[in-house]
Amino acid sequence: MMPMIITMFFTPALITTTLFSKEIFLILANLSLSLGYLTNFAYRIYKKQVSKAELLVTSISLIAFLTLAYFLCPPIATLTFISALTAINLMAVAINLFFLIKHVIVPPCKKFIEHIAQYLGFDIAGRYYSKPPLTLEHDRFVIDHLLRATYKHDSYSPEFKRVELEHFNNMLTKLSQYIDKYDESLLGYINNQDVIADLEDQIAKLTAQGNPDPGYAFIRKKIGFKTTKIHLLTEARDKLVAELEAPQDPKLIFRFFKGVEPEEYATDPLPVLKEGLTHLEHEIQRQQDKIASLSTCLP
Repeated sequence: MMPMIITMFFTPALITTTLFSKEIFLILANLSLSLGYLTNFAYRIYKKQVSKAELLVTSISLIAFLTLAYFLCPPIATLTFISALTAINLMAVAINLFFLIKHVIVPPCKKFIEHIAQYLGFDIAGRYYSKPPLTLEHDRFVIDHLLRATYKHDSYSPEFKRVELEHFNNMLTKLSQYIDKYDESLLGYINNQDVIADLEDQIAKLTAQGNPDPGYAFIRKKIGFKTTKIHLLTEARDKLVAELEAPQDPKLIFRFFKGVEPEEYATDPLPVLKEGLTHLEHEIQRQQDKIASLSTCLP
């Protein structure tokens, strides 16, 4: 009978202590995660990886989340140890929630502010992603992995040439530029999140693991796309040249260009065809320049 009485007496205390311990653990976990998010964001600011627009949107949004958490906390006059822990936990949850959905809030707002500023004549746009180039002083271990994978020697070998390192840095720059391109539009990050994540993974493998293969595959795929585009543009150019020399198809121009006025073309097609030919030549040259730039990333 006595053990039963003792058990009944201490059971509520044991349950309360257990629940309190779990609550403390969750609060500490939330607090640690929020400090991690804030530290990472502060580090990005220190490394100048945060644009002015992103800093503005992030700061305003974070303050809004913390303000909401503050109004959900108990009044200061009634604070106890438990209510203080609850208040801290709510603040930590607000910070964690913001950073978890940050990519839904910040990119469109950031782009909107940048577009407004650009319209007013101010350039506050910043790159979404940037990585410093690889150097032998700081990244020799990774560079040696890249060299062995691609050229079958390392940076200590007499066969090593500086241009080999330039190829890797060109690829790093090009992958970063493609991330910026996909992020450029107002909802760029949201619409192209998977592509951007894949490019970030390629950059991580290049700069941290010394694995250039995913980057090479991406670059070669882009060269293939642009080569196909050049073939199609060249075919269109040849047809326009033939139409200039011997007009046969009055609807040809409308297959390749939009915005052509039918009345204007019917009255005097020659200037329209010449202008279209100029645009095609320019686009072919632009694609060739892009292929040349992409080719500098390959061994």
